[in-house]
Amino acid sequence: MIRIFTFLLIPYSLYCTDPAPKNKLSGNFDLGMNYTKNIESTFQLNNLFLLKYQKKKSSFSIKNNIALINKSGEDEILNKGTQDFKYSLNSKKLSLNFTLNHTYDISRSIKNRYSSGIGFSYNIKDENNKKLDVGLSAIREKEINLFDESKLQNRISSNLDFTIKNNKKFSIVSSNLYQPNIEETSDFRFKTSISFRIILNNYFLISLNNTYNYDSRPEESVNNSDFQMINSVSYTF
Repeated sequence: MIRIFTFLLIPYSLYCTDPAPKNKLSGNFDLGMNYTKNIESTFQLNNLFLLKYQKKKSSFSIKNNIALINKSGEDEILNKGTQDFKYSLNSKKLSLNFTLNHTYDISRSIKNRYSSGIGFSYNIKDENNKKLDVGLSAIREKEINLFDESKLQNRISSNLDFTIKNNKKFSIVSSNLYQPNIEETSDFRFKTSISFRIILNNYFLISLNNTYNYDSRPEESVNNSDFQMINSVSYTF
């Protein structure tokens, strides 16, 4: 199995025969407030910027998500965030994906986490205001904690995402991610999020976002799980 997923990390390309879509640029800019309950209560201000560009069968996306954190009983302002780059080669149902990610989260004792991955996603359903996608990828990861101790890991990343649109104004979006360590499956991460969105007009929407994180092997003195709730306003283009 390890050899199979190691092979996934070798650069390669595939030719797709589906008709090419038109070029398109899109994105969104979000401002939100976040409350997290872990070992301590924290209050966060969030800013997210997402930019997507589609050219024929290829699509590119860049996402920057940062937060300023104030812990209960402390005056110091901490920060955490993620930066993501994704390239996809798309057919009608199947997409091949290459990703780069950078994560830092002082509240979970993560100074820096760098990862790269390659895999695929498959669209199971996209009709009648319902969308369902699954994906699988192999990722290589380097994590550095607050004591500058680093570790290298190979993980499998599987995801299940769905969207339900009740009408033109309201939708529910959910993303579920499971990432076990290839060498030791008892070392895994799980993340599930659900977002309730209300569209105000062609450019603005408001959303209530809930995220649950679980890490079976967190840093010392950090809880296995945490919960986040974000209320945000988005500008889309």
